[in-house]
Parts: sequence; C-alpha cells; structure tokens
Amino acid sequence: MKMHPPIQPPVPDAPLIDNMFAPELLAGGLSGLSLINGIVTITLENPRADHARPDPVLERVVVGRGGMPVPIAQALLCALYQFLSQHRLNPLMAQSEQHRQ
Repeated sequence: MKMHPPIQPPVPDAPLIDNMFAPELLAGGLSGLSLINGIVTITLENPRADHARPDPVLERVVVGRGGMPVPIAQALLCALYQFLSQHRLNPLMAQSEQHRQ
C-alpha cells in the first residue's frame, strides 16, 4: 500500500506483486455498505450522462463493488483514518461538513 507520507504496514506473510494492469476505479460516491456472513461489501458509484439520448440527464451509476472479511475492513478503516489525519483532514467529518466550518 503506497501512501505519502508512508505508513509502516506489518510485514506480510507473502510478497506483494504489483500488477500494473489491475483495474482502477474512480468513485464519486458511496452507494451503500452491507455485512453478510462476515463479508463487508462496499458499493461505489459515479455520476454519468448517457449522451446517446436526446436530452441526457445525470445519473448515479454503480461502478464497482468490493467485498472483504471484517478484519480486512477494520484494517482499511484504520489505514484511511491514519492517512487522512496525516493530510490534516478530519477522517470523522464528511467533506461537505468540512466546507461549512
């Protein structure tokens, strides 16, 4: 996991092989979360317009889902908290709330 400034992750049991061809997602929003059978699933969305229509309208389109066991979701939460804090962003406040203050 690359971060700037870097954090010191625990030593993994297996080496990390960086895949340059792994798909990347750009998400403009979070559609939802679910917890089923110990798997946390996150659904991501992005605004899109269908320009093939005569009057295109902006729609929220699901762009991906990610699932992970609870311990991995907890590790992700901790890593995001630390990363945002290092960049002087309040990890417990949504961006829209930060602009109001």
